[in-house]
Amino acid sequence: MQEQDLQAPKENYPICEVRMPTYKRPKTLLRALKSLQEQTYPHWKAIVFDNSSEQEAKSVVADLNDDRIIYRPHAKNIGGPKNLDLSLQSKSILGGKYACMLEDDNYLYPDTLRENIETLKREKVNILLRNQETRFDEDDGTSKPTGKTTRGKWFKQGVYSPLELYASMFFCEGLSVGGLFWDAENIKTDFTLGDFSVQDSWYQEIFRSLRVVEPIYFDARLGSVYTIIKDYQSVGRGSKLPALLATPAQYNKATQAILRYLLKVYGAELIQKAKVIANYSEENLETLEHQLLNILYINYPFESIALPKRVLLLCKHFIRERTSSNDLQTALKESLPTSKA
Repeated sequence: MQEQDLQAPKENYPICEVRMPTYKRPKTLLRALKSLQEQTYPHWKAIVFDNSSEQEAKSVVADLNDDRIIYRPHAKNIGGPKNLDLSLQSKSILGGKYACMLEDDNYLYPDTLRENIETLKREKVNILLRNQETRFDEDDGTSKPTGKTTRGKWFKQGVYSPLELYASMFFCEGLSVGGLFWDAENIKTDFTLGDFSVQDSWYQEIFRSLRVVEPIYFDARLGSVYTIIKDYQSVGRGSKLPALLATPAQYNKATQAILRYLLKVYGAELIQKAKVIANYSEENLETLEHQLLNILYINYPFESIALPKRVLLLCKHFIRERTSSNDLQTALKESLPTSKA
């Protein structure tokens, strides 16, 4: 039955192509591939981009013996961001109508591809951002629930304009690229970073979010599992300082420069969009106030942060802003949006 379905006309059963970047994780890659094979929508093709010179993924793909899975090793390690860029190309690689990326340490729920296609058709958008369950991968291979999701704290079910997506960066990285699903034939957005490449995943997702130039739909239902290792720490990401001394990536000077630039481009409208997200919870309200102080914005009725602490934070962030590098400012001007979205 499956073979007959795969041979059906493309317009009736369009192919979804799944791009899978991998590097030295054959066990979790096998789990990800098996989650594909268990999809209730079987009309997919997968391409595995192996970034390891040891080609650990080769035997994993061969043992599955599934002609829907294509193995494509790189002659040399091209770096994680470049491998992600290959996987996040907007247009089709394998002739598929739809596309998504499935990283080797994540995996899908059985109905995800079918539900994603149905959602894009129903909502008449080209980009879907699907919520993901966050789990710990233990040393023994078990996947432990955390009770958290990747974007449930900041997004509600529905359509988001590019500006609303940018406003979410007061709280998070914007997109979670593992939850992206798109129409490869009609999409206008380019998620790839090209030569403007950063190593830290926080900033990769921020800059990919800023590539979005069209509405997206957020589906709050859990579509996949996003796994993290036990010792994962957000403190100090993007910093060369020890974790105890480093500023979290959410508040450091690179994020400060990005948000200040967005404020310069979009003005008070950006703050208004961020206030909508802030009103989802007390935690979000406090985060927004921290970020407004981070970007030296004081035209706001602060409630969560007391005046003495506000003064101290403003002084700290002012010093940081004055020491931002010219290279960063140049990169922002060349890479971030320059007109209203």
